[in-house]
Amino acid sequence: MSPVASRMTLCRRYGKLREGEQILQKKGRGRLIHVSEFIEEVNGRLVVRNEDGTVRQEARKVIFPGSNGDPYWDCTQLIEQVKTLAIPVFEEAHPGCQALFIFDQSSAHAALPPDALKAFEINKSNGGKQRWQKDTIIPETNPDPRFRGKVQKMKTDDGKQKGLQQTLEERGFDVTVMKAKCSPVCPFENERCCMARLLSKQDDFVNQVSMLETLIKEAGHECMFLPKFHCELNPIEMYWGWVKYRYRQVPKKTFDDAKQAAFRALDACPVDVIRRFMNRSWRFMSAYHIGLTGRAAAWAVRKQKSHRSISQTAMTHLDAIVNP
Repeated sequence: MSPVASRMTLCRRYGKLREGEQILQKKGRGRLIHVSEFIEEVNGRLVVRNEDGTVRQEARKVIFPGSNGDPYWDCTQLIEQVKTLAIPVFEEAHPGCQALFIFDQSSAHAALPPDALKAFEINKSNGGKQRWQKDTIIPETNPDPRFRGKVQKMKTDDGKQKGLQQTLEERGFDVTVMKAKCSPVCPFENERCCMARLLSKQDDFVNQVSMLETLIKEAGHECMFLPKFHCELNPIEMYWGWVKYRYRQVPKKTFDDAKQAAFRALDACPVDVIRRFMNRSWRFMSAYHIGLTGRAAAWAVRKQKSHRSISQTAMTHLDAIVNP
């Protein structure tokens, strides 16, 4: 299985000046260059190359969003990129292989289908103005065993969208004295404060698969999402840092200059550098796996620069430092 890391980044136009110089320009930060890219260990970027080494096809998607430019990046564009670029390019570059697409946590990555189950978008009573939601199967963890495994229609016989009260009562819950929704928000770590919170905690509402994961698995590949607030586990974050550092070294007077500088920086990162980024992420994963956190994990990663995992020797040295 070949891991493929993905992320988006933004570039803006900046000027490089001597001390005391200034460029007079309009207020604002200029136009955006939005890049959605995939990297992997074999070729560096996710590309298909010709025999002479030139790039024939790539998974990268670049847009220029703004009031007079492209629409801002969203889940629809990401799904289209994965479907028409990332998966076909991977399958051509690595025939017979299975990809493991790795994403961080974002609203675009976790977006659910239009008919997904969302308890807080359901009215208390049947009908009224509310979004249509798909039918479901009452989970095996339902408190009342009589209803486990049964199909639950989310529309009534007369074609109305079911409300919270009927949906819960059909699962065996007594909600006659329970309010529909808390205001302004539900109390922290309370799963039975209102009908919407109670329904949202049921397994069929919790364990829904995003559109991105569904697309990738239907194509025969795998998909995983990194935990929040752990950018060190995603090697493409190091790639963005490498690219942006070099992008900022180039003087740019016009937006066309900025675009050319961005593409040159994106294409310039060598394969061996991207492999080092990936190895560094693997070492962090290894450190966390054996129970290291914080400074201890960072120290072990620096100590094991030439390895993918944290060795027992490094652990012995760490123990000697922590417990002299």
